[in-house]
Amino acid sequence: MRVVEIREPADARALELFHQVAADVYRDDPVWVPQSERMFAQRFRQPQAPDAGLWVPVVALENDRPLARAVAILAPGARDKAGRPQAWIGFVECLQDRPDAARCVLDRCEQLLGRAGARSLVLPKADNQLVGLLVEGFTLPHLVFTHHNPPYYLELFRGCGYRVQTNIYTLHFTRETAEQVHVRLPGFTTREFDRSNLAQEIETFHKLQQAIFGSRPGYVRRTLEQDRALVESFLPFMQDDLVIVAEDHDRNPVGLLVCLPDIYQAFRGEPITRARIVSIGAVPRLAYRGGIGALMGAHLMANLLRNPDYEFVEGSWVLGWNRSPRNLARRFHARPGREFVLLEKTI
Repeated sequence: MRVVEIREPADARALELFHQVAADVYRDDPVWVPQSERMFAQRFRQPQAPDAGLWVPVVALENDRPLARAVAILAPGARDKAGRPQAWIGFVECLQDRPDAARCVLDRCEQLLGRAGARSLVLPKADNQLVGLLVEGFTLPHLVFTHHNPPYYLELFRGCGYRVQTNIYTLHFTRETAEQVHVRLPGFTTREFDRSNLAQEIETFHKLQQAIFGSRPGYVRRTLEQDRALVESFLPFMQDDLVIVAEDHDRNPVGLLVCLPDIYQAFRGEPITRARIVSIGAVPRLAYRGGIGALMGAHLMANLLRNPDYEFVEGSWVLGWNRSPRNLARRFHARPGREFVLLEKTI
């Protein structure tokens, strides 16, 4: 067995083999959305600055047959809870009967990342948004910008020395169970995303994301240019009335909720009836008091219920230690959805 490192996006043959692993793993899986592979392609084609770290796809081959794959990712600034340099392994796929191939690609990723200075590894993780190994809810929909994987992956990764570090939960809301909740919070209001003022909205998105999530372990701060590229990638399918900004009495942004239509349905040729809450939070000085999330959630709920097309909404990600989002979701009659884990290994 040999392991091939893919160093150039122009290496069409190697990339074909990389994608073939997923095609073989999910050949008979009715839930997986093949177009989710675009998440890898978009990231690999992005120009890499000299200080951008490491992003190396690898694929294990036997007689030119692809058996397993992974991407070694070192994002500058990523740290674990102990403050050690942390790296990620993303886009991991392996055929069920070839755990030896999984060990080969993970070993190669570990070697690459260890030489680059990483001291702990997390998988599967490609960036701040695309994280988590599915462990419950395998028949629930594969929604936009999330993972779907077969059940055998958990034991496969454990067999390679990885241990569960974090539990991640999703919650789902349906039109049948949802009820409009009316929330008032003196001194605060909400508004919808204003596409006509795009430059200012991108700056607001950038500042709020850094303020809300920037101090969390494992979160890597993005530059304004990176957030601009992220928001612009959403624009072709984003609905402005599903992105809610909370403001104080001086119109200073203090909270953000981002909900996206499930474009994966459109890839399947289906009408879009689902959406996913990608991000929700308030600035730290207000998060402890509560209320901002409920205010934004009520605004979003009203907009969703007014649109008869939407039948299902998934809220994610909710970290296992963070009870506030689950308490908030209960106010809107949420039900347990898919469950994910992040696995960790020290090197």
